Amino acid sequence: MERSITAFSFALVAALASALVLMVQAQLNPGFISIDCGAPNSYTDYETNIDFSTDKGFIESGESMQISTKFIRQKFRQWLKNLRSFPSGMRNCYTLKPDKGKNNTYLIRASFWYADYDDKNRPPIFDLHIDVNHWDTVDSGNNYYEIVYVAQRDDIQVCLENIGQGVPFISALELRPLDNSIYHIESGFLTLWDRYDVGGPNSTIRYPDDVYDRIWKGWNSPFWLMLNPGTSASDLSNNNDEYKVPGEVLRTAQTASDSNTTLFYYILPDNVTSKWIWYFHFAETQILPSGQQRELTVTTSDGQFEETVGLEYLKPVTVVSTPVSGSQIKFSFKATTMQSGYPPPIINAFEIFQIKELLNAPTAQDDVKALTTTKAEYTVNKDSWQGDPCVPCEFAWDGLNCSYRNPPRVISLNISSSNLRGIISSSLSDLLELESLDLSNNQLTGAIPETLANLPKLRILNLSGNRLNGSVPEALKRRHEDKTLDLSLNNNPDLCQESPCSKTEAKNSILVPVVASVSVVFVVICVLSIGLIRRKRTLESSERTLGLKNRPFKYEEVSRITGNFGQVIGEGGFGKVYLGALDNGTVVAVKMLSETSKQGYKEFQAEARTLLIVHHRNLVSLFGYCNESRHMALIYEYMANGNLRQHLSGVFLCPVILFLL
Repeated sequence: MERSITAFSFALVAALASALVLMVQAQLNPGFISIDCGAPNSYTDYETNIDFSTDKGFIESGESMQISTKFIRQKFRQWLKNLRSFPSGMRNCYTLKPDKGKNNTYLIRASFWYADYDDKNRPPIFDLHIDVNHWDTVDSGNNYYEIVYVAQRDDIQVCLENIGQGVPFISALELRPLDNSIYHIESGFLTLWDRYDVGGPNSTIRYPDDVYDRIWKGWNSPFWLMLNPGTSASDLSNNNDEYKVPGEVLRTAQTASDSNTTLFYYILPDNVTSKWIWYFHFAETQILPSGQQRELTVTTSDGQFEETVGLEYLKPVTVVSTPVSGSQIKFSFKATTMQSGYPPPIINAFEIFQIKELLNAPTAQDDVKALTTTKAEYTVNKDSWQGDPCVPCEFAWDGLNCSYRNPPRVISLNISSSNLRGIISSSLSDLLELESLDLSNNQLTGAIPETLANLPKLRILNLSGNRLNGSVPEALKRRHEDKTLDLSLNNNPDLCQESPCSKTEAKNSILVPVVASVSVVFVVICVLSIGLIRRKRTLESSERTLGLKNRPFKYEEVSRITGNFGQVIGEGGFGKVYLGALDNGTVVAVKMLSETSKQGYKEFQAEARTLLIVHHRNLVSLFGYCNESRHMALIYEYMANGNLRQHLSGVFLCPVILFLL
C-alpha cells in the first residue's frame, strides 16, 4: 500500500512538473509566431528556447526542401536547415494571425538561407511584400529582412513574388508583438538597415536577453575607444526604459579619447529621397567624479536634426531622430562641455530604419471576407488565389476584375467550370460592387438565393449548367424582365422557371403520397401524441436512448452546409429552417433552435425521437443533429415541392404533424 501511494505521489509530482514546464514555456514566448518553413515537425530551439512550429496552416502552396548537407554543421541553427520553395504560382503568401490583431505594432522577420538546396549554386532574386505593399527585394541567398509594422487588419500576409529570376524560397518567418509606444510610426512602416551593440562582442544578442527578440550585432569602430563596463547587465536591465534594450547590450559602449573629440557615423543611401529614422540608445555605466555628468549633443551634419541628452548613472535613455534624408546621412556625438577632465561622448547601441510608405490600399474588407469565405466553402484550388484579391493588380486573383478606387472593389467574378459543389454561397451576396457573376458549368445544387437580386450593380448572372432546383426568385425574374439583369439559367433540369410552377410537375415529384391512406396520418398523429406527453429528459439522455450520438454534426459544419445560414425557407416555434447541401450534393433542410424559443427544446426532442423511431417512405429522413452549447439543430431531408398541408385538400391535420413538413 505504501509503495502504491509513493508511486502515485511521484507520478503526481512529475505531472505537475511537466505542466509547470509547459506553462513557463508558454509565458516565455508571449504572442510569438515562429515558423520554420518547410520543417517536418515543431520543436523548441535549443539556443533561444523559442518554440518553432511547422508552416502547416500558414500557407497552402510550395514544396518542403532541405539545404545541402555540406552546409549543415554541428549545433547548426535548426530553423535554417529546411526551407519552402515555390516553383508554381507568381505569388505565394503566408497568413499570420497575431493575438492582438489590427492596429498593433509588430516586428516581422523573414529569413532566407539558400545553401545550394537545389544544386544550382545560383541564389534566386525575388520580391517580398507585406500585405499589398513592397517590403524588399531578396537578392542574396543568406540574409534576413526585418520590419516594424502596424497591422492594418487582424491578419498579416507575407508574400513572395516571382520576378522571373529564379524560384522564390523562404527559411523562417517570425512575428513578435511590440509595445505600441515604441517605434512610433506616423505613416508607412520601418525596414531595418542595421542594429548594433556598440563595443559588443563578435556575436549576436537576442531572445531571451531581448524580450522583443531583436537581433543585436556586436560592432566596434577602429577609430573609437572601448569603454570598460563598469556595471553588470542585470543592474541596467532592472532600470530599463520602455525600449527594453538588453542590459548585455547597454553595458558595452565606445567613447572618444577626450571631451574635445567628436564621434561620427554615416551611411550612403542608394536613394537620396528615401527617409530614414535613427534610434540611439545610451546608458551611463561609469561612476563619475562628484559634480560631473556626461552630456552630449546628437546632430546631423546638415542640421536636419539636433538633440542634447544628459545621462544619469544606470538610467538608459533613447534618442529618436526625426526623418532625415540625403546622399550621405552623417550623425555626430559631441560633449556639450569640452573641458579637460570632463567625460567624453559615448554611444552604447543604435538602430537604423528606412521609412517605407504604404503606397497601395488593400481591397475592401467586405469583399475580401466574402471571397475568402467562398474560397473556403468551395475549397477553390487556384494558384493565384492567395494574398489580396485585387492588389497588386498584376497579381489579382484569376477570374476577378476590380475597380481600383480607394479602396479597390471586386466588380466581376468568373469561377465557371471550377467543379464547385453544394449550394450557392450566401457570401457572394456581400460583393456589393459586383457587376458580373459567372457560376456556370459547375455542380451547384439547391435553390437560387433571392439575395442575389439585391446586388445593386449586378448586370450579368450566369448560373447555367448546374443542378439547381426549386423556383427562380421573383425578384430575379422581375430584374430579367425589365432588362436590368442578363440572367442565364439553361441546363438546370430540376429548376422551375415558370411562374407559378406547374402543379403537375409538383404532383409528379412530391414526396408525400400519404394522401392515399388517411390511416397513415392517424398512426403518425398517435405516435407523435405519445411522444409529446412523455416526461422531458435531458438531451444527453435522449442521445443515449435514440442513438443520436452516432450521427453528430459540428456547428461549423452546419454553418458551412447552409452557406453561413444564407437562405431561410421556413420558420416555426422551434426556430428558423435553412436550406443546405451536404458534401455529396444532397440537399437538406436545417432547423436551428432559436434561443428565444420556449417550446423549442421539447420540439427538438419530439421531432428527433419520432423521425428515428417512425420510418416510412412518406416521412422525411433525419440525417443528423447538432448539439453544441447554445447551438441545436436538426438536419433532415429537403422537400423541394412544399409540405403536406400544401398538397392535401379536405383532410383535417392535427398541428402536431406540421413539424414533419
